[in-house]
Amino acid sequence: MSDQTNTPSNNPTASELLASVDALRRDARTARHAYWFPLLLFGLLTVIAAPLYVESVDPAPMRVPRENHILTGLGGQFLEHSASLGWYWLVALIGGYVASLGFYRFHARRVGVQTPTRGYLIAGIVGIPLGLTLPIMLDFLLLNAATSVSEATSWLTGRLLSISDRGMFPHLIIVVGLVVLARLERSRGLSIVVAGYAAAVLLVNGYFFLADFGSGGLNRFGFMVAALLPAPVLLVGGAVALGWARNNNLGRARNQKA
Repeated sequence: MSDQTNTPSNNPTASELLASVDALRRDARTARHAYWFPLLLFGLLTVIAAPLYVESVDPAPMRVPRENHILTGLGGQFLEHSASLGWYWLVALIGGYVASLGFYRFHARRVGVQTPTRGYLIAGIVGIPLGLTLPIMLDFLLLNAATSVSEATSWLTGRLLSISDRGMFPHLIIVVGLVVLARLERSRGLSIVVAGYAAAVLLVNGYFFLADFGSGGLNRFGFMVAALLPAPVLLVGGAVALGWARNNNLGRARNQKA
């Protein structure tokens, strides 16, 4: 008999082909990940903003709100450097979104696979103007609109305003953008970092809200501490993601040489 009847076929089976396709998809998804950049960028931008959160003297027990300028939503209503902080965050958020989108395009040209970033762009276009106007609208509704709806949602309105008063509304804008990016990236790692960052923002503001530090009881560095506490989540998460990306790049380079 011919030897061909006893020789196993070298053609891959259907299951092997599907496994190969799945592996290629995972490799492509991993190669396109570049979320370490916005994590490190927004973490650093938060740290750079720290001096603007420092008061010249300890906050008074009863502080009169400063004049409501157009950037109150980003700079905080009770902070001494509210206007400067508002301008900083306006430039930082716009620059951060633009730089992140630019880096994703650069990364896509380098690896040949691109993450769809339209949703992330929309999050920035919508989130930044919303951060400017929402606190002002909530303040107006809380003080001037005595309706059943406003009374039922006053607990949420008060908490959002307390976040805004401490100049931490930009943190929420960052959260929204990263949530959208995690969805686009389909990355479990980024989702974990975003969940940790969002939890840190909410826990810090919840503690300050319950302790009623907004009306006094803080030293001149209190607002800065509140703003900086969530930042290490972004910095550590970004550093780990960068190390992971470098290891994956080295592994792909070795496989190509082999």
